[in-house]
Amino acid sequence: MRKILLIDRDDSPVIEFEKSLSGKDYLLIKRRNIDSAVSCLKNNSITLIVIGSRFAREAGDSGEFRQLAAATPKIILTGGDPPRYNSPLIKDMLAIPLSAPFSFRTFKYWTDKLLKIRAADDENRRLQAGLRDREKTLKFYHDVSTELVASQGLKKCLNYIMEKIRLMTGAGAWSLLLDNDPLFDIIPLRSSKKIRKLKIRKGAGIAGWVLDKGVPVIVPDVLRDRRFDKEVDSFPGIEVHSLICAPLRMKDRDVVGVLRLINGNGGDPFTEDDMKLLLNAANFINIAIERTFLYQKTKNDDLTNLYNIHYLNHAIDVEIERARRYRSMFSLVFMDLDNFKKVNDKYGHLIGSRVLVEIARLLQDSLRKIDIITRYGGDEFVIILPQTSLDASFLVAERLRKAIEKNIFLRDEGYPIRLTASFGVASYPDNADNKEDLLKIADDAMYHGKFLTKNIVYAAK
Repeated sequence: MRKILLIDRDDSPVIEFEKSLSGKDYLLIKRRNIDSAVSCLKNNSITLIVIGSRFAREAGDSGEFRQLAAATPKIILTGGDPPRYNSPLIKDMLAIPLSAPFSFRTFKYWTDKLLKIRAADDENRRLQAGLRDREKTLKFYHDVSTELVASQGLKKCLNYIMEKIRLMTGAGAWSLLLDNDPLFDIIPLRSSKKIRKLKIRKGAGIAGWVLDKGVPVIVPDVLRDRRFDKEVDSFPGIEVHSLICAPLRMKDRDVVGVLRLINGNGGDPFTEDDMKLLLNAANFINIAIERTFLYQKTKNDDLTNLYNIHYLNHAIDVEIERARRYRSMFSLVFMDLDNFKKVNDKYGHLIGSRVLVEIARLLQDSLRKIDIITRYGGDEFVIILPQTSLDASFLVAERLRKAIEKNIFLRDEGYPIRLTASFGVASYPDNADNKEDLLKIADDAMYHGKFLTKNIVYAAK
């Protein structure tokens, strides 16, 4: 039976899965502090470690814990927080942040994923002895693992991994061809010389064949391969002679892209060792994309890509803590579009949704980078203005009100839609000293103004 070590309090969401885990041949071992967890690691063979958000920093600061748990996959519960807390564990290749609330299915998926990564890592270690340069390969895995968790952006991480692979194989270039999958509407990955987003016709070119079949391929001479297509398999500024391609697969999806190395070292054909490196790179990139997807889905609204209500609750908690610590203030602005139902009734919900997307862009363009804009639901938005007084927030809301009133939405698309909005403003700690009251007071202020006249900013008294 595989053992899961849970380091958390009695209210941990994982405890609810104990019976389900038992049915999947897992034994849940519960510990309430790091010292008892260290003792457990010394005396048991642990398959997976789950660390509650309260203990992430302490676990990362414990040298003994990190040493005993170094080779063990870990899930770090974030309690609804994005994974920004300062713990060395988040830089562990075998660690995944998981934001509550989550289902048993989600928990089991990431458990299985980590165990597969661990198994793949063990297999990679056995294969390293056969690679051309063992020391360079080990350094590659170390560097890429570090970059995978430390990178501030997916594109930077992808470029780093693939440049390492290109140098190790001696390839002339690398590229990633992405299918036109909705996944990449959520994940921020822009097209460039090396990263191309296009609708690859399955079966068109070598890349299309890999996309269709989902299997890797080595092509020593593209001119001798009937699958070769100059348009699909080309690369800017380089005449393609040889190719090696690996598919990119995501959870619950077919192949979503094709990772390529172009022109082998010195004109030599690519080797099986090169393929192993590329497949490992594809695995790292899969992890990076899935992490980015999980993070975006955790904090962002699907339609507007603004922060969602779950992130709003966390962000208010953070601002309250900061205001208490530094004796400062912040304000909330509740915003509701006036008569938005008429837009949906007249033009349909699809046009209404596009108006909301344009509203989101207007708010982003009108506010500071430190301001937190969230879609509260429907046509309601809540804005957090850090270190901003009630009077100053009133002026900000008034500026937003005028901007919305003057704007013509979807003008370029033939729908000259005009809107107004009503705003309610409340400040911490002047109007409330806790999250629930602050939200209610700001909401009440907005509805009071809306009842009076609409197209108004109303500040809490």
